[in-house]
Amino acid sequence: MSARPVEVDSFAKSARNFLAWCDRSHEGKAPGPFRHEALVALSAIYTAALSLPGVDAVDAPDPPSMAPEKRATISSNLLSLPFQYYWEVFTPSAIDGDKEPVCGDLFDDFQDIYGDLSAGLWLYDRGHFESAVFSWNLMFEVHWGRHAVSAMHALHSFDPDDAGMRSNTSLERTREG
Repeated sequence: MSARPVEVDSFAKSARNFLAWCDRSHEGKAPGPFRHEALVALSAIYTAALSLPGVDAVDAPDPPSMAPEKRATISSNLLSLPFQYYWEVFTPSAIDGDKEPVCGDLFDDFQDIYGDLSAGLWLYDRGHFESAVFSWNLMFEVHWGRHAVSAMHALHSFDPDDAGMRSNTSLERTREG
């Protein structure tokens, strides 16, 4: 990558925004509007990833792993979500494959997305731009992109009426914004 495409810097900014959102305490937020906020955060980073250029792998140092304390902080910051666990079919396109649902975990989804994005940012911040883009693209395809889609599907499908919440979360969102 001779000149860094604007999409790379734009993605890095989106990744920082996602990490900052996960790092903030959301204590006391109403579950309905917070669900909407989580969907916005997930869809923004997912959309940004679709614009990343393709690059080849190059040698670079290994980013540090996410500390267990960071995972715990992210979980704590997400306690206002209306639920944590959900059901999904792991590979819905495998018609003849395993159709048994598996249990997904929103906290794990956000933690894994955070970890993959922060690893790429670690490379990006040290000038390893091609390695950062390669890492973001690879992990988007095989890991964090799947977590994002699973979390978005679960949050989007959530029915506040079934959970005894106010049914008009869009009205709540309008009043707040």
